[in-house]
Amino acid sequence: MSTGLAVTAHWLASGCRWITKALWKPCRAASLAAVAGLAFHLSPASAEAAAPNPEFDQQVRDVLMRNPEVVSDMLALLEKRDEAANGHTDQKLIASLAYELFAGFDLEAPVLVEFLDYNCSQCRKTQLSVAALKAQAPDLRHVIIVLPVSGPSSEFTAKAALALKSLEGTEAYYEFSNAMMKVEGRATAVTAIRVLSGLGYDAEAVAAAVREGFGADELQLAESLAAALNAADTPFFVGPGGIIRGVTSANRLKAISKAANR
Repeated sequence: MSTGLAVTAHWLASGCRWITKALWKPCRAASLAAVAGLAFHLSPASAEAAAPNPEFDQQVRDVLMRNPEVVSDMLALLEKRDEAANGHTDQKLIASLAYELFAGFDLEAPVLVEFLDYNCSQCRKTQLSVAALKAQAPDLRHVIIVLPVSGPSSEFTAKAALALKSLEGTEAYYEFSNAMMKVEGRATAVTAIRVLSGLGYDAEAVAAAVREGFGADELQLAESLAAALNAADTPFFVGPGGIIRGVTSANRLKAISKAANR
């Protein structure tokens, strides 16, 4: 590691200005600014010394370019801190909605509730982790809740899935959902009908059921549940042991699929 990294509080305070410009995501910029703020708080002398200095800023930039892992380390540390801070709130949310989330399930066995959108590329990536978890835990109860957040195409395919569930049952719903997550390109009415036909279901009957409002109540309940959980985007996972937002690993999914004390 470069000797320049030894000037921790000083380069963090000055370097944050450069990093926040380089990392466009506001949340990441705010987090990095918080790190710099921590450096100021821990070392007032360093804060006084960190007046704007273009030459020093360039030195900081050079250090970070040579050691990009520093930024990753900082972000990982901040993510762990955020997870710890959110953990208590998440557990309270789960407890308040446990009946709606886990009704009828024996929580001695692992349970995983997944909110997904058939047009969510991140949801498709995470299916590899879900499949790996199922291989590790054959007794896993995996619940799929469609949450169309990507516009009209997603809304139609969600309604088609729920209409199929009303007509043919839960097994058909999961079969269709799994197939839709493997479709190349966007999930649309055309691809939904093609998948339904390919699976041997009556696509015209499902389309008619969508027009008649089959599954609309269940979709409304799903959206209400997502709102209560603050699930504004997908993928979104809930288990007795916690909540995971976004793409994740099988091990992390496994960790939340059981209550924290089991």
